[in-house]
Amino acid sequence: PFFVAISANGMAVGLILWLHRTPSFLLMGMSLVCMLLSTFSWWRDLIREGDIGFHTRFVIKSFRDGVALFILSEVMFFFTFFWTFFHNALSPSCELGMRWPPPGIRTPNPSSTSLFETGLLISSGLFATQAHKSMRLKDYEVGPFIGLVVTIVCGTVFFLVQLREYYWNSYTIADSVYGSVFYLLTGFHGMHVVVGTIWLMVSLVRLWRGEFSSQRHFGFEACIWYWHFVDVVWVALWCLVYVWFGGWLYMWWFKMWDGDVYTFKYPDAKPS
Repeated sequence: PFFVAISANGMAVGLILWLHRTPSFLLMGMSLVCMLLSTFSWWRDLIREGDIGFHTRFVIKSFRDGVALFILSEVMFFFTFFWTFFHNALSPSCELGMRWPPPGIRTPNPSSTSLFETGLLISSGLFATQAHKSMRLKDYEVGPFIGLVVTIVCGTVFFLVQLREYYWNSYTIADSVYGSVFYLLTGFHGMHVVVGTIWLMVSLVRLWRGEFSSQRHFGFEACIWYWHFVDVVWVALWCLVYVWFGGWLYMWWFKMWDGDVYTFKYPDAKPS
């Protein structure tokens, strides 16, 4: 834990230096290597303790509580960015022209790439749940393997499609508060997708080595919890950022009422 904390601090400092255009690649490289070695050694020892039999019910309960608190902290992490987004979208300032999205921002179409990404993550969540159910039913050969492989493929494709979307977007992180919050939300979610995909790969290797059983597979179960958290965050992000506050829902409402969005027209209505 000490080396993990030191390397995380070094990576944070290196990121700040890079944002200020004075990057220190030596600091970032050393911190990243230290982080990878420390986490690998830490998790290897944890898996060995479980194989030896040190993980009692009390230890497993502490793991469950720790993972639940970790996911709760991740929820609050994304809540801060959603709060920032709502603060600016619900009451745009004069600097934004009192409009949302701000003038000059061409928001991405929610029924295009982002809808495909939403379908990928929802499908991956279903396959992950099926893999977990197969594990609990003592199916160690077909169900969990197929579910994990399909989930990993969906996560990888999602990340690649998101990079493609970033490449073709007409705005950057420096284009007003919309660009800043959009890329912070989607970018951090993409990082969580990468972490979840790596976790799924580790679970697949452990499953292949026979380290899971129907009664002892909390590492796999915690991975499924985390992946469902990633799914839920993206669905909320797509509904709010892409559809509602992306301006597309308002445009649909505008066209539906022929431009008169405040007064409904009833052709057959008569004055009282």
